[in-house]
Amino acid sequence: MSVQAASAALAPASIGARVVAYIIDGLILFVVGLLVVGSLIGDQTVTGNVIRAIIYALLGFVYFGYTWTAWRASPGQRILGLVTVNADDGAAGPSAVQSLFTNQLTGGLGALIGLVVFVYYIYLLYSAATDSRRQGFHDKQAGTIVTTKASA
Repeated sequence: MSVQAASAALAPASIGARVVAYIIDGLILFVVGLLVVGSLIGDQTVTGNVIRAIIYALLGFVYFGYTWTAWRASPGQRILGLVTVNADDGAAGPSAVQSLFTNQLTGGLGALIGLVVFVYYIYLLYSAATDSRRQGFHDKQAGTIVTTKASA
C-alpha cells in the first residue's frame, strides 16, 4: 500500500474521544504525581515548586513518550480504542515533549503560566476541531494523527 493510500485509510478520532482520553490521562498523572512527588518534596518555597514542576513535566514526558512509542496509545487512549500514529503512513507515532511548565508554580507566575497553557490547549482543540483530518497544530508539527484502532 502506498503512503498516500495508507494515510487516506486512517479515520481520525473524534474530538470528544480525544478530550476524554486526555482527561483520563490527566487523572492518572495527577494521582501518580501526588503519590510520587507529594511523598518526596514537601518544600513549599519557590524552589520546591520549581522542582515539583520539573518532576511533573518529566513524569508527563515519560508517561506519554513511553506509551505513545511502546503502545501507540496512552492508557486513556487505549481505554477509548484510540492510537497515535504517523500521519503519513500509520506507523507508530513519535514521542512528544510534555510542557515543562504546568500549573504547579504558585503565585502570579503560576497563574500566568497556567493561563498561557490553558489558552494553548484551547488553540490545540480548536485547530483539531476545524481540520478535515482532525489534526491539531501539535499533531501536524509531530507528523501524527490520532485515529481509531480499527483504522490503524
